[in-house]
Amino acid sequence: MKDFPITIGFDDAKFTFKSDSETTDLIGIICQGTRMVGMVKKEITIDGEDATDVLIELTKQNEKHVQYIVTDTITFGGFNIIDLEKVVNVTKKPIIAVTERMVNLEAVRKAIVKKFPKKYEDKLQNIVNAGELYETLIETAGGHSKLYFHAKGIQISDVESLLHKICIDSKIPEPVRLAHIIGKAL
Repeated sequence: MKDFPITIGFDDAKFTFKSDSETTDLIGIICQGTRMVGMVKKEITIDGEDATDVLIELTKQNEKHVQYIVTDTITFGGFNIIDLEKVVNVTKKPIIAVTERMVNLEAVRKAIVKKFPKKYEDKLQNIVNAGELYETLIETAGGHSKLYFHAKGIQISDVESLLHKICIDSKIPEPVRLAHIIGKAL
């Protein structure tokens, strides 16, 4: 793995369920190592089913350069859940979905079934497709922190090596952290 891998990190823009808007932006930040070199964005539907396709489209705009895709969890815009397997199969790029906490899958399943009583199957399948949630320890400027992740198209040891290269001041990978900051401002 190169010292300065090129990654694209995704997070959603700030939104509220009480708003009249039915969309929010999916933001992708391209970094070489930890240095930002580009940004892409496109609307996704809150609680919709288009985040996977939008993420693929935004990645393909930079496919010649991007080596790895990193996301803030597998859910954007509420329960617009990405299908990690589809992303890997279409883009041919490894994807890592990071989260700061262990996820209570049973609580998530119940919330999805309750909110989408007639359309929950695909959302639950995307969670199953994400696979195992792994735990790792990240060393940053602030010390050691636990980070959890799903990964497709990449060995777990390579994920850990990548995370050590793109996490500096925070346990959240720099491209995802920047996408989050920009998303809060939009």
